[in-house]
Amino acid sequence: MECIFLFPNYQLFSTTPDSDLADFAAEMLAFIDRHGELLPLIDADLDAYGLRKKAQRARQRQAARAVLPALPALLSNIPEAEPSVAPRTLETGRPRMPALVVFLFLLMRGRYGSVSDQDACERFCEYKTIEAVLSPRGLRLPSRQALVDNLNAVTNATRQAILDAQLQDCLTEELDDFKEICVDSTAVCANSAFPNDASLAARSLQRAFIELWTLREQGVVTFTDGWMPSWKDTIVCLARDINMARGKKAPSKRRKLYRKMLDTMDKAMAPMKELYKTLFAEDAARLAPQLQAKRERHLLDGVQALVNAWKAGNQIRRRVFNHEAVPMDEKLLSLADADAALIIKGDRETVLGYRPGLARSRAGFIVDLALDKGNTADSGVLVKTIEAVTGRVGDVPEKVTTDDGYASQKNREAALKLGVKLITFSGAKGKKITPAGEWDSAEAIEQRARRSAVESLMAVMKDGYFFARMRGYGLGERLRDNISPPPDPTGRPAPGTAPTDRSRLSD
Repeated sequence: MECIFLFPNYQLFSTTPDSDLADFAAEMLAFIDRHGELLPLIDADLDAYGLRKKAQRARQRQAARAVLPALPALLSNIPEAEPSVAPRTLETGRPRMPALVVFLFLLMRGRYGSVSDQDACERFCEYKTIEAVLSPRGLRLPSRQALVDNLNAVTNATRQAILDAQLQDCLTEELDDFKEICVDSTAVCANSAFPNDASLAARSLQRAFIELWTLREQGVVTFTDGWMPSWKDTIVCLARDINMARGKKAPSKRRKLYRKMLDTMDKAMAPMKELYKTLFAEDAARLAPQLQAKRERHLLDGVQALVNAWKAGNQIRRRVFNHEAVPMDEKLLSLADADAALIIKGDRETVLGYRPGLARSRAGFIVDLALDKGNTADSGVLVKTIEAVTGRVGDVPEKVTTDDGYASQKNREAALKLGVKLITFSGAKGKKITPAGEWDSAEAIEQRARRSAVESLMAVMKDGYFFARMRGYGLGERLRDNISPPPDPTGRPAPGTAPTDRSRLSD
């Protein structure tokens, strides 16, 4: 007869529900039991995150002490301000989220797309599987914000270590020998709206207005509005009318509206530019340190918005009135994600986003997934991909196949020099640089026939694993605040060290 237990959360039965999530959780727990070395890496990342928060609190206490009146009776009860140098150790405090919980939800975020949006939080609160996994270990479901903070604290180096461990399991269980890989890239959408010149100009100028008004409402700066609110509303209405223009006369109507919009923007930007210059020149010493930091942040955001508005207006002049093709690197494409680019490829739909590269093994495992800024050229990343795979699985792949976008004599020679025995490029360019005997060999024909498998894998990832659209904004946000701990005496790369030349997808 099966034993019945009463858990602290008053569940009557201890059996884990039979579900996909239960199977996934069991695999995750078995994996982390085999690779316990991953938990210290996560702990090191959480330590680095804790040090950043501690340094921030120290600065706040130091600022608060600086604005107190110099009364000995008051100051004697306040602890001395910590030195301005960043703290290097963490003291005993509130219990931190265990590394095991961070690991479980990190992998669940990759599998289910999110662990922090409203739907995910409601599902996790209702899932008995989560309780069955956490309760026996004395753990509980964390809050949404705690999950977001701790998952974002895990560095790309630790994520790579998790992937390395997964591939080592594949080698140990002889699921694949990773002697053959197929490389390709795909377009994924950024977490941003598709670029629209009129909307970008109006939203940028609106943001510049909002930053000024926010500062004034908080009593940080003083100025008079004048005609600025009216100009702001006019620009927003004109952008809406431009986007809604339809019919045969729409082009000429848009030109008139664009002209009026640019004239209004010029009138609005001139006094705003002078106002921002005046505010930057003012002495902010009279303000409390917290208000000084807030003032600087809003001013910098407002100036950036003003620059974006100028850039969008310049795009409109060159494109609409001068009939110029504005180079891609000179365009303002997004206010949310400055690293995104337009991905244009043949007759396919143009995408605002990124072009990650993926390497697939013969058995279907992902052995490398790299994300670089903007629309990365395929031909420039092939050698890096082969080197990354080699470092991850411990041996150079014998056969590499990819499409014509990667084909070049330089890439072919570099791959052969690395130790690749057969490299095939599907397409006319690849055929041109490949010796005839090698191109027509049965082995090369077989490899080219297998190339489409990587495209099928990318389709599965987009449809079932939320790979089609980014959830974050830009690449810098993933790496900006990493604090690198001292090197491991064993020689392993420091767990807080961010990758230098290849940024990985984090979701």
